[in-house]
Amino acid sequence: MKTGQLAGKICTVIDLVNRLPIEVWFHTNPAASETNFEAPLLNLLPARTLILLDRGFYHFQFLQQLINQEVNFITRLKAKASIKYLKIFSYDHSLKDRLIQLGTVCRGAPVLTLRLIEIKVGKTSYSYITSVLDPAILPPYVVADLYGITVPKRENCTLRKPQKVETLNYQ
Repeated sequence: MKTGQLAGKICTVIDLVNRLPIEVWFHTNPAASETNFEAPLLNLLPARTLILLDRGFYHFQFLQQLINQEVNFITRLKAKASIKYLKIFSYDHSLKDRLIQLGTVCRGAPVLTLRLIEIKVGKTSYSYITSVLDPAILPPYVVADLYGITVPKRENCTLRKPQKVETLNYQ
């Protein structure tokens, strides 16, 4: 192996409450796709779980399988995504929270009904999609908090790193 060459690809599942690994998988091919870890993830995750996904798991069939298993997710939105806006929950300069349909019926990929949460902090915008469709269950600033984005004080509440996932109604 050459210096600086990757030895493989690792997928780690970490508990957000105690920040400890639950599962670690290794693939010997450093160019392997995250799709190699989809089946083990689907087998590991029980219903009513909330998972934060890397954009490498941005595979509509996989996301639909998670939804079918009642596993909710949050991930970052990819650029140039095909979006149809269905409903506005919140819309102002620093926060946009909307119900959307994501995708087109192309190559058999499902069209997903999700929430798109866009948060602007200073000059930087962050865009996330989640399968939790009710903002009362998963407020937009909790999504930002889970990703470690420091958001300005809003409604007398500054969110930091969450200590309990129970506040999201997922146990």
